Amino acid sequence: MAVYHADALVIRSRQFGESDRVLTLFSRELGKLQAVAKGVRKPKSRQRAGAQLFTYGDFLIHRGKSLDTVSQCSPKESFPYLWRDLDRSFSATGMAELLDVSTFSEQPNKELFTLTLTCLFLLEQFDPFLILSAYALRLMEILGYRPLLGECAECGGNVKGERLFFSVEAGGTLCGNCRESCSGRWVRAGSIAFMRQLIRHDIKKLDRLRWSAWMQEEILEILRIYLEHKFERPLKSWRMGSLTRDGSGRNFDGKEGKGNE
Repeated sequence: MAVYHADALVIRSRQFGESDRVLTLFSRELGKLQAVAKGVRKPKSRQRAGAQLFTYGDFLIHRGKSLDTVSQCSPKESFPYLWRDLDRSFSATGMAELLDVSTFSEQPNKELFTLTLTCLFLLEQFDPFLILSAYALRLMEILGYRPLLGECAECGGNVKGERLFFSVEAGGTLCGNCRESCSGRWVRAGSIAFMRQLIRHDIKKLDRLRWSAWMQEEILEILRIYLEHKFERPLKSWRMGSLTRDGSGRNFDGKEGKGNE
């Protein structure tokens, strides 16, 4: 039976049988993997720590016919602060869920691995929702899904105004002419500009950026809607009350989203 090592993060852990768990790992060299960790739900299991969500470690894995098996795990970091703060836990869960739904098995992406690991460390000191928003935008940029912000997604022209029209179907902001035929919603220009900063700014200096409560809510909501449209599935962790207060699908000003106000 083949054995391999994986320098990996646990991004999902689900119950399997009476005492096992199936782990979804995102590894530096191998991409996304699934493996069963046997007996880890038992209180005296030596591998219990390595099966916890968000654990970063070195995994020794046996290749199986249908499902690989974790033989050993040497944890490097467990990020305990994620479990002591609800907002940090929500944000880390949002990152892990997004990474899971946006990637395919065994497709390595070292840049995405580094981004995820870096953001988990930054959650200790930085605004957790600022990190979540930056993570989502940078993940989309790495994977080629980033929305166009501040230029028209249809014609490429500049988009100006105090409020800009954003269409998930078009893939970004739209000018006055192009928005006539697209559905979407109005977003404050300040939120669009701030999202551009989240992409360009040094990720280890994001704590220098400041956003208001309305901007946080608006950005998280528009990102959730865009991501759910792009990956064609609901993001459960992003729908939790602490992430977005309005899951109704309405505009932020309460109006239905059409090209004309």
